[in-house]
Amino acid sequence: MKIAIEKNARILGLFAIACTAVVGVVNLLTKDRIEIQKQQYLLNTLNEIIAPQSYDNDLYQDCVLYDDENQHLQTAYLARNNNQGIAAALTATAPDGYNGNIEIIVAVQNDNTVSGVRVLEHKETPGLGDKIEPEKSDWILVFKDKQLESESDSRWNVAKDGGMFDQFTGATITPRAVVKAVKRTVLYYEQHKDDLFASTRSCHQQ
Repeated sequence: MKIAIEKNARILGLFAIACTAVVGVVNLLTKDRIEIQKQQYLLNTLNEIIAPQSYDNDLYQDCVLYDDENQHLQTAYLARNNNQGIAAALTATAPDGYNGNIEIIVAVQNDNTVSGVRVLEHKETPGLGDKIEPEKSDWILVFKDKQLESESDSRWNVAKDGGMFDQFTGATITPRAVVKAVKRTVLYYEQHKDDLFASTRSCHQQ
């Protein structure tokens, strides 16, 4: 009986080792592919919010890291033409979404006009808060060509708060959080764009 138990234990141990090895090999084989897919998704998103014909540099590689006002590490992708900075796409975090953080990316031109906004990640309620996704609603597209006149520009609120951005039926918290985050990001770019374009590339060195 003891011999049988020991034999079964050895078999189970070998099986566990084999399974772990297989998982490790699969992870190694798919890791690069997953990373390439993530890069392609980001590139597609960048080209949706900054016109590809407007810049001549490698937008994905020309990027820097920065700390936002909440000390979240963010990335700025810098668009240049003839070595002159023309726009940037900055990642940002809306910490006050209905179900937690909403990760977005905001493209701003040098005249501080928004050229596009997209949501990168969120946990908002399906059928309500997820209307921030362009596949579910065109709401996120309303930021295009909007300008921020000043930090106190009261238009940059949802309609319920007297602003120019509609909220969703039954869901105000999500769009309010996104509007606030976009506004903060535009302000940051306006105040720091010279520093961003003068910075040494850093985001793909981590």
